[in-house]
Amino acid sequence: MKKTKLQGEISADKQGIRVLERLFDILSFLAERQDYAGIKEIAEATGLSRTTVHRVLATCEENYVVLKDNIGRYRIGPRSLVWANSYQQQTGLAKIARQHLKELLRDVGETVHLFIYEKGEAFYLEKMHTYNVTGLDSRIGSRLELYSTSAGRAILAALPEEEFEAYLSTRELLPRTDWTVVDKDAFGKIIENARTKGYAEETQENEVGVRCVGAAILGKNGYPLGAVSVAGPVFRFTDERVESVGKRVFGTARIISYQLGYSTNGGQGGL
Repeated sequence: MKKTKLQGEISADKQGIRVLERLFDILSFLAERQDYAGIKEIAEATGLSRTTVHRVLATCEENYVVLKDNIGRYRIGPRSLVWANSYQQQTGLAKIARQHLKELLRDVGETVHLFIYEKGEAFYLEKMHTYNVTGLDSRIGSRLELYSTSAGRAILAALPEEEFEAYLSTRELLPRTDWTVVDKDAFGKIIENARTKGYAEETQENEVGVRCVGAAILGKNGYPLGAVSVAGPVFRFTDERVESVGKRVFGTARIISYQLGYSTNGGQGGL
């Protein structure tokens, strides 16, 4: 039985979607890896055949989306910078926040992060650090886990109550380290404390050896648009220092919020 024109178009659309899904899987693996990887390794990590991986990478290489070394291994290429820069320019958040982040970095001397929150997910948008930096596992463009990070908790604390409750009821809190809080009642108290103080914190709950404080960036209606955080090694981040840095982070986030149009008169979020 011959396919109709419509059936042929639907089949082609489905095939095109599958190709895009394979492309995203491969590029996501290479982006997370931050190093060269061979076709066999990429195929094993993505569950794709070597033939498929080779075909996708060949097209990407022609367009500088990936680069290949002299022994046939691949890594992310410079074309991705165009997309990343375009995203930063379109959001406007990084441009507004950058000078304030530099001042925060100068004052606290620890790694400073900027995050953007869109459609229920947060992503690393900017990272600044000094010579004091330790091996923090943070990469621009990677997704932020909300429940185990200070910035994520600050965002959750700023959500309308019903939206936070919906998140908590549908999300399984899995341990990322031995110190991650996974009890939902205890986690709810952590969020309430963050609402009271204006900033959230966590100690070795997302990454061993690292302590962080974060505060939400709010938009015109009080809804969280992102967050600012400071991260440092636990041996430098004493309880007293966390309190002073937390207040400084909150101040930075609030200044950025004001520049984005936030007003304390009638915001709908929790902070």
